[in-house]
Amino acid sequence: MAARTAGTHTGWPVPRRWARGQVPAAAVATSLVAGWAASGVAHRLSVRTGVCDEEAFGSWPGDEFIAHPMVEWTRGVSVHAPPERVWPWLAQMGYGRGGWYTPQWVDLFANRWVFGVKHPFPASASRLLPEYQQVAVGDLICDGPGYASYFRVLRVDPGHAVVYRSIRHPRRGSPIDITDPASPGRSEQQLREAGTYIDFTWALVLNELPGHRTRLLVRTRAKYAPPAIKVLSLPLGLFDATYGVAMLRAIARRAEGATPAGT
Repeated sequence: MAARTAGTHTGWPVPRRWARGQVPAAAVATSLVAGWAASGVAHRLSVRTGVCDEEAFGSWPGDEFIAHPMVEWTRGVSVHAPPERVWPWLAQMGYGRGGWYTPQWVDLFANRWVFGVKHPFPASASRLLPEYQQVAVGDLICDGPGYASYFRVLRVDPGHAVVYRSIRHPRRGSPIDITDPASPGRSEQQLREAGTYIDFTWALVLNELPGHRTRLLVRTRAKYAPPAIKVLSLPLGLFDATYGVAMLRAIARRAEGATPAGT
């Protein structure tokens, strides 16, 4: 058997300077560049998915509600159906309404780890629901069992955009008494005073394309407290990139397979 060279484990010789722990500068530089590139790709994916520069950096309905966000994410897909076929699926969104069209694993995570409920979420609707086609500014849209979380509807441009806003604890629900008009305001004020919250808008936008197609976009803009939550912005952005695009694709499939509204 060949004699082992000092500093090796396999019997293959290595340069003596490597054996003494002196890694070549070129190897260090290559590792740093690779790490920097991977970080850049992860950051880009966390803040934008499926959108061009114009869509990622342009102004959209709802941007006015949080003028200087600490976080902004924009996702998009193309739908082979006109906006009037897509809009009814957006109008009926909400827990206890048409659902959020999110993957089942997201629903299970939210149910068990955020809301502490063991039974499964209601399945998202696979058909249009006439009883939930009305959505208006001021509505409270449920986002969990017993209004454990909720959205306020801030803007509705029928056939074009719906904008929600929610202030909630990042780890658990913030239940309200839906029979008490003052309950949402109290809950939001308590979260702000406690100093741990995420305040975000969620805008779903439809832009018509030639050939009876639609660009379906979703944008999230947020501010938060305490500032330490910033360390979660990258992993949360990557999480959003996964389930956010899955949600948009689920809406697209439904709109592409549905008959026109009213027929």
